[in-house]
Amino acid sequence: MTSIFIDSSVFVALYRKKDLDHKSAVKILSRITRDGLTPIITDYILDETYTGILTRGNYKMAMDFDKRITNSVWKIELITAERFAKAREIFCRYNKDKIWSFTDCTSWVVMKELKIKKIFTFDKNFVEMGFELLDSL
Repeated sequence: MTSIFIDSSVFVALYRKKDLDHKSAVKILSRITRDGLTPIITDYILDETYTGILTRGNYKMAMDFDKRITNSVWKIELITAERFAKAREIFCRYNKDKIWSFTDCTSWVVMKELKIKKIFTFDKNFVEMGFELLDSL
């Protein structure tokens, strides 16, 4: 089964109906589910998403997201001490001339480790990282 990494920007857009990327988030997430792709996220993506939905939306939306994730087949990868150390190395090495968040660096580590080439995100930094953005299916 093909895996695809999902970034927190997608979930925040999904829950903010006024977000410019809302319709794309709804459409592509539906297709990912329908086409049987395996969505991969990390605990750091969950952290960003809970915070993003709570601060840009509200508590009810954050709890809806929590139920959706808890009752799903989505695979949640944990950022272990080893992955954290690798992400720190990436963060320190590449941010001399870039602006990659630490969470994006943890995503980079997991995607490389699991050989995931495609990511669904609205964050263009992942192109700089060498990944293919999924904008349609």
